[in-house]
Amino acid sequence: MGDTMTATSDTAMAVYRVNLALQGPVVDVLGQFLPELNVLPRARAYDTIMDDLGLLTRCFDVFRRETDRFRAILVDERKRPVTDDSTPLSCGRSLGDVIAMVVRTAAKRFFRRTLPSAPRPTEPLGRADEVYDAIRAYLLYEWQVPLVPTYAGMEPSLIRRIGAKLLRAREASSLARLIADPDAPLPPDRIARPDAIAVAGDNDAPRGSSGTLHPKRRHPMTAHPTEILCEAQERLRPEAFTPVFLDPEVRATLPHPDNIRAIADILRNVGSGSALALVEGLGLRKDQLAVMLLVAHDCIGTIVFGRLFGPRADPELLDRILVRARLHGIGPDSGVIECAIFMRSVFARFGHRSRRDS
Repeated sequence: MGDTMTATSDTAMAVYRVNLALQGPVVDVLGQFLPELNVLPRARAYDTIMDDLGLLTRCFDVFRRETDRFRAILVDERKRPVTDDSTPLSCGRSLGDVIAMVVRTAAKRFFRRTLPSAPRPTEPLGRADEVYDAIRAYLLYEWQVPLVPTYAGMEPSLIRRIGAKLLRAREASSLARLIADPDAPLPPDRIARPDAIAVAGDNDAPRGSSGTLHPKRRHPMTAHPTEILCEAQERLRPEAFTPVFLDPEVRATLPHPDNIRAIADILRNVGSGSALALVEGLGLRKDQLAVMLLVAHDCIGTIVFGRLFGPRADPELLDRILVRARLHGIGPDSGVIECAIFMRSVFARFGHRSRRDS
């Protein structure tokens, strides 16, 4: 009970500090480039941005184009500069967390403005909240803001059916094709990635370039979806991880590193949605992804593992793991032992008893 109350208060404090920064120094900097914000009080400027998807998109454009103007805000708790989307900022959340928070807030407001909020007599939630609950786990990136009106028109059941494939539809046209045929494959260059903060000397291709499979400035070691997923893009491809298990540090984290067949079976049963949520949400390398999945399986057993990481995994549960991972600073620069320790802490209450159900 005490731990739960502490975690809740820590979360509330982090959200408070994020909102304080957004409504204060962030709005002040944005006002230098968007004069219409200067005539409004800070709090009203924040609400105006959140209630106007076009304006919010322009704000994100300013942020990415003029990142140096936000350097005083983009620091960790020791006031050191943060130059990626996964390192915790002084507010206790990473930039990726803050962006997801902003996108979700804007989407929820749009849904409640444009969709019925009052629940029907036979339903516990209104249409607006029902759509939001279905899509919340997939609202992660700033490029999704212009797509919010399209999301609003989707049935919650369709959102759940499409799942993580929503993150592969970056334009309205590709999203429309996905809605029309949820089972149609999408090209791998539509798989979304979190943007990183611009740093001096960045030579990546522009985001719109057709010569890159990723948006600009992602972490260079992050696992590539086309490498780790099978040809049908539905599950992990175990063969992609074979070199990983030659690493002594990786082997040291696993209970049975020589049982290659069992390891392959575990990875083969991981759904693409779960894998992409971990990779995209945390920027994981292949070795980190493999260790986190295999340690999770060791803790919770095959049955529970399938529910959490299989093809029909619950995105809300995965989202909770991602939130905790970000709070612990798990990202592409973390050691595999650190990743293993984190995963065991997440599933500590299961102990190893569940392995009897495997």
